[in-house]
Amino acid sequence: MSELDLYARYLDLGVKLGRSGEDLATWVEDKVRQDMERNDRQIERERKRDELQKQERESERQLELRRMELEAQNLVNVTPSTPTPHSSYTKPKLPPPTEFSQVDLYLERFENYAKSMKWQPAGYASCLANLLQGEALSVFLSLGPEDISDYQSVKKTLLRRFGCDRNGFKSKFFSARPSQDEDFATYINRIARYFNRWLELAQVTDFDSLSFFGSERNCTAAMRCRIRGLYKGPFSYVIV
Repeated sequence: MSELDLYARYLDLGVKLGRSGEDLATWVEDKVRQDMERNDRQIERERKRDELQKQERESERQLELRRMELEAQNLVNVTPSTPTPHSSYTKPKLPPPTEFSQVDLYLERFENYAKSMKWQPAGYASCLANLLQGEALSVFLSLGPEDISDYQSVKKTLLRRFGCDRNGFKSKFFSARPSQDEDFATYINRIARYFNRWLELAQVTDFDSLSFFGSERNCTAAMRCRIRGLYKGPFSYVIV
């Protein structure tokens, strides 16, 4: 509605409400000003929303172009006599990762699938790129030219980014709390996974290596109870 239409509308409404003279003029001015300001704010919100959507579309386009460049580069680098995983498929038959806090499990599943399909390890990185979405894809595409084609570098970066490396699991274990909709058994299983993955990645093979748990600074009474329930063994060497 134009400014002129607003004046006409509020003038007619003001008269019906019994306003007149200077009181009517002031009331109409205030109403028109409020409507115009509200309209300006709405236009600005829509402009910002459109701009954000435009930026998101451009980011998606750039990510897709980057992915296509990687695919093309991978094909260029493969000699005719070299087996290539691209010869028998267009995209791995795996769902994209959605639970980034368990990206380590997803990568393990991906590797098992790749081995069963007899893919060449040199093509793992580009194969994985076809599956990644959202933040995981952004992390992947942020790597340098050398790292982006090296699956082990890609894996290490993704694990670190989503807290699935040694330090990440250690932090998750010590900070874990039951969620509102999580029963005790599920909670114990979750922190057991954090604990076991932490020790596995830290390459702990004997209880003496866990002596740091004995420090009051590093392990509270509650945490000692957790560890006793998670790790079966001679805890006299672990918890003091």
